[in-house]
Amino acid sequence: MHQNTAAAPAAKPDIPAADDGPATPPTLLTPGGTLHAVDHRESLANGGEIGPTGTVSLPECMITFLRGIMLDFDPDRYRADRLPPGATASPDAFYYDFVGPMLDRHPVYASAEVRDTGRGLHALIRFDPPVAFSTARERTRWAGVVRAVQRALPTDPDAPGITALTRPVGSINGKTGRPVRVLTPGRPVVAGEVLGLVEELRTRPFATVAGIVFGGRPTPCPVCRKPGTTLGVMDRGGTCYGGCGKVSLRRLFDAIYAPRAAAEGG
Repeated sequence: MHQNTAAAPAAKPDIPAADDGPATPPTLLTPGGTLHAVDHRESLANGGEIGPTGTVSLPECMITFLRGIMLDFDPDRYRADRLPPGATASPDAFYYDFVGPMLDRHPVYASAEVRDTGRGLHALIRFDPPVAFSTARERTRWAGVVRAVQRALPTDPDAPGITALTRPVGSINGKTGRPVRVLTPGRPVVAGEVLGLVEELRTRPFATVAGIVFGGRPTPCPVCRKPGTTLGVMDRGGTCYGGCGKVSLRRLFDAIYAPRAAAEGG
């Protein structure tokens, strides 16, 4: 595993519990007197346009520059008993207690700008310079790269890949009435750094994911959680010693995600 060369998250502050926010989005003004936009989006492709979803979203075939990769962490997607106590009390707690420690275990993820979207978190891995596509083949290749980077962490499995939009800083989340704000600014990366991560995922998929998500060789096993068990980590699989036996990547993520019906409120 690479040594983390990015700055570690700041020390966890005292975090007040978040309330449910106002039922109606507030009418807020910027210092210049401009109204904050409600439910606007920011593109991570081409020119990085900001505006209503219908005006900034692009089909994959029209993307010629990739400015960043969006990782969507939705607190409703996870088993409540697998999160640290109080992790869903506020976006700050969700970041400092659950998402931040995972991101900080690999330099590419640790580079991400993290935004409180007014409900969950978006971690944005930004490219400088943007990745340019001169052929459809290059675009298809990078669509696969984006998916690999997203799926190596327990992000929202339904989030879009190369066409993903984030919420711009200062805009208002119409569901909660809360403004979008930056929790950590991150740093830009070059394409080679991301391709290096994908190569790690190709050659050592289980070891790389387990190291990022759980910190290596967790005790007790994160799947069965029986006292005294340990998850042995190998390149392409794991073994729970003293407990549930062979562990695949799918079993690893099934231990974190809430069942689909619960995550969707069904």
